[in-house]
Amino acid sequence: MPLKLKGVLARLGIRQNEWANSIKQEGRGVEGKPLSLSAATQIMNWGTWPKLTSADSIKRQTEELLRRHDVDELDIAHIWEIEDDDHTRNAHPLNVHLGQKAARLQPVIEPLEIEMLSSNAKKHFGIFRDPFIDDVHGPEDVFLSADQRYIREAMFSTAKYGGFLAVVGESGAGKTVLRRDLIDRVQRDSQLIVLIQPRLIDKGTMTAGGICEAIIDDLRPGEKVPRSLEAKARKVEKLLNDSSRAGNVHSLLIEEAHDLSVQTLKFLKRFWELEDGFKKLLSIILVGQPELKTKLDERTNYEAREVIRRCEVAELVPLDRNMEEYLTLKFKRIGKKPDELFDKDAYDAMRTRLTRQKAGGKSVSMVYPLVVNNLVTSALNLAAEIGAAKVGADVIKEL
Repeated sequence: MPLKLKGVLARLGIRQNEWANSIKQEGRGVEGKPLSLSAATQIMNWGTWPKLTSADSIKRQTEELLRRHDVDELDIAHIWEIEDDDHTRNAHPLNVHLGQKAARLQPVIEPLEIEMLSSNAKKHFGIFRDPFIDDVHGPEDVFLSADQRYIREAMFSTAKYGGFLAVVGESGAGKTVLRRDLIDRVQRDSQLIVLIQPRLIDKGTMTAGGICEAIIDDLRPGEKVPRSLEAKARKVEKLLNDSSRAGNVHSLLIEEAHDLSVQTLKFLKRFWELEDGFKKLLSIILVGQPELKTKLDERTNYEAREVIRRCEVAELVPLDRNMEEYLTLKFKRIGKKPDELFDKDAYDAMRTRLTRQKAGGKSVSMVYPLVVNNLVTSALNLAAEIGAAKVGADVIKEL
């Protein structure tokens, strides 16, 4: 049963992770570090205290936090008592009058840093390797929903037959996996497709001259690159012509394309228009985050309308109802079935956890592969720490 502290924090609008961050630990190796979320969950819901940091220290720091929020001393005196479920569920935020609808608390969706599966979780669930680390070794490891399959084929078709395509998706949506899949597919099927990939780290500084240099270097490694832009352009056209007449097709593949300047986007049209008679010499595939879609909006960048009108935009959508199939594939690779690890109510809880409400009541899903990976890993780690046999909705709600 939860402590009364849980209801008090809920009324104050203080999230559990905020409370945990306010508690400084004691003891060798953790001195001064904030309390972990899993330890906070064990205290809040089960009254289980950590070994290194004393309960008295945690209580003292918590009570100081509540005093800073002007909580009455009488309420503070009872926060360490067991709370009944009904009281916790019916708690309403402070500063919200009865009859007034409180703003919905949004789930905290953590930055996309890779979460690691703990050794404790591996032992607890009988998992011998992390299902989300180094998890793609071939096309059979790539999960493809109907939407992702369409974009995969659109990328290959553009590379093989020509075109101008922009693949747009949130961070962690699977753009890099699709790019790697395209490269692997071209190599595996021995396609006469030359993929040209500019390696400039800061795409914001990429220029027409830099793209010319990338084309020259990929088509003729070690070739001396002319200095003037005019000479570079002539060299590029000659190399593309020669390679095309030898039976090759060429595709310019630019990742992190959302960083490209509008001026560089305008120049891309000139590269796309290179041709030998009726045959286009170069297709273009841009891969980037949603900012790329904004740059390719004629209403935003009217001066780039010529390139915008020629570019097809394909957007990677969230997994949503495909999440179960995605996790089935990931755990199948390590010899596990999801129903050995998750209760049925966990999936809807994860979808709810990764959905935000925007102004106007519109919901925005963040159920993208990398985000799901991190959430599932955190849930498995927490379940192992508290000794839960499976991850259920209750575990997800505590993250």
